[in-house]
Amino acid sequence: MVRLEREGNSFVFITGQTQKPDISSLISAIAELKNNSPDLARIKEGLLYLDNSAGIDIRKEIKSVLQKAMENNVVQTGL
Repeated sequence: MVRLEREGNSFVFITGQTQKPDISSLISAIAELKNNSPDLARIKEGLLYLDNSAGIDIRKEIKSVLQKAMENNVVQTGL
């Protein structure tokens, strides 16, 4: 996939990522905010997900991810 992004007064081609960002991109971007020097690429991926998620109920997606994490933790710890 190739996309054109504005960088200052010019435009650059961004290549690479072939899959559409998912909710994990947003969660990773939010987690980066607690770091002293956050990874700007992850934050951009989170922003890209938000830009492309018009009409999606993000709360349901986050709840689903959190529930899966809880279920996986219960299975791993045997609780």
